[in-house]
Amino acid sequence: MRKLPLNTTRKKESKRQPSSITRLCLPYSNSTENLETDSFFVAGLRIRYTECMKKTVYAGTYTGNGSEGIYRFDFEDGILSDPQLFCRIKNPKYICLQNDVLTAVCDNEKRSGAALVNMEGEITDTISYEGGTSCYVCRDENRIYTANYHEGCFTALREEDGRLVMDGIVQIREKAGTHQVIPFKDQLLVPCLLLDRVMIYDRDLNRTGSIRFNNGTGPRHGVITKDGQYLYLVSELSNELFVITTADWQIQESISILPNGEKYKRDSAAIRLSEDEKHVYISTRTMDIISVVRMEDHHPQLIQTVSCGGRHPRDFILLDGYLLSANRFSNTVVSFKINEDGTIGEEVSRISVPEAVSLAVR
Repeated sequence: MRKLPLNTTRKKESKRQPSSITRLCLPYSNSTENLETDSFFVAGLRIRYTECMKKTVYAGTYTGNGSEGIYRFDFEDGILSDPQLFCRIKNPKYICLQNDVLTAVCDNEKRSGAALVNMEGEITDTISYEGGTSCYVCRDENRIYTANYHEGCFTALREEDGRLVMDGIVQIREKAGTHQVIPFKDQLLVPCLLLDRVMIYDRDLNRTGSIRFNNGTGPRHGVITKDGQYLYLVSELSNELFVITTADWQIQESISILPNGEKYKRDSAAIRLSEDEKHVYISTRTMDIISVVRMEDHHPQLIQTVSCGGRHPRDFILLDGYLLSANRFSNTVVSFKINEDGTIGEEVSRISVPEAVSLAVR
């Protein structure tokens, strides 16, 4: 049985229903129809539970210059707590979280590779397989994929009984600028920034095709819509958002994500899709901005560009109606309110995290 937070008070029943429930424990409905598991009742009123809970955020970093590894801080209603060192590990430049296990790319004793970290901050296993640290890691159930920008390759691992096992390394081309691996059905999409292509592989790591872009585009990161019909992809070099159909891997539309339609300012980085899929958010490090793109029937329209609240926003996440930006060169993580229309509102909180470049939430 879930318990109420101690500071929660019972409110008088009102016929007026709130238009939306965000981060506060407010009366939601006195109906018992269509109940969700993340809710409970007080005096006949349904209370949304998950919106009241603290979240824990983990920050991967470049070590050196004050950083010692992965940091942890709490998030509640936009407020960020003081960060604490969670795991002492070298160059955890990208992290992901699944089933209470953090997976990080990192530098090990002699070579680089990946590590598993439990929720006590203990490294439970490592594997070494490359000369320099990868720039990306993701999980697809027990499968783990990393991408190495400098070595032009991606790696397939799996977790078996808490141990990391190598499945294979695909060498695309030296200096291919391999930047991400996107698992999609029975395929793997691999953006190669310096080849101006997204390579497509099957799960046996055989290449089956590619998506081509104009010279100097630099495809970096992408997200796939929930229905699996579209890939939204950001280019690092040309600063564009591409809308691509997954049925035929054809580019349907593209727009600049910079003010006044500018392009080729370089260094666009992270891309996130809102839960309702009505907005895409993209960071650009050279200009220290976050761009907001409205998606209407998969047609993109740039509606806002705002400061990231620091310098060099390499990564950010969307969390409970807020945007958290990891700003590497200013050593900060900054939270912003997201307005009802999807635009980014006022700054709410900021903390100092040295060299933060990747965020994951629990």
